[in-house]
Amino acid sequence: MAKIEIENVSVSYFLRKRGDLKRLTERGAVGAEVIAGKRFLEVAALKEVNVCIPEGDRVGLVGINGSGKSTLLKLCAGAIGHQSGNVTVEGQVSPQFKLGAGLQNKLSGRQNAELKCLYMGVPQRSLRRLVDEVKELSGLGGYFELPLHSYSAGMRSRLVMSLLRLVRGDILIMDEWINAVDPSLHATVGGLQAQLIERAKILIMASHSRRVLEEWVERLIWLDGGRIRADGPIREVYTEYQAWLDARGDT
Repeated sequence: MAKIEIENVSVSYFLRKRGDLKRLTERGAVGAEVIAGKRFLEVAALKEVNVCIPEGDRVGLVGINGSGKSTLLKLCAGAIGHQSGNVTVEGQVSPQFKLGAGLQNKLSGRQNAELKCLYMGVPQRSLRRLVDEVKELSGLGGYFELPLHSYSAGMRSRLVMSLLRLVRGDILIMDEWINAVDPSLHATVGGLQAQLIERAKILIMASHSRRVLEEWVERLIWLDGGRIRADGPIREVYTEYQAWLDARGDT
């Protein structure tokens, strides 16, 4: 059973006051509201958010920069705390904010893949098989046994994209989706994307691409200034969101 329930949740980040207070609290076209306290500035990233995501849901997030999309994803992933409200997450969460995070330049491709396996909770009995699958997918050959600092940018990209094979979890959370830099890996990575999404019990994805969202999600949440402005079928919500962008002149 997988489920995410967020009830009346607010999330803020706090910064020390520095510089011209009037300029710091000026409202811009993007970003969360900045509130001046006695000693700190409060960046109100999410405000009284309510959302329930049951098993089987494929949910997309849209909104301009600073609307709260990444904060909501991190909240669902358990990566940040909240100041008020309740958050309930049932099921194993697999956040995919940056697949290449944590790679060590002094270690080989194989050693990095092994570390990634351990980080993702892969059972010891499956570790060797999965690492060999990563090697085969990457097409790196002998370079898989060499340290990352000897890789070209394209070779590193091949390793990072091949690590998709290791992703597990009931709840798949993605901040923008990953695109293969190397065209020769594009079809393989696309197949891994489909497998991951089909296997996940819940998908939550933030993207600025209507094409990507329409391909992978059925429900869309539109965030604006840290609040949920609309939540419903993707075509209805995206049409409303696009009309709002057009009125702002952001297209």
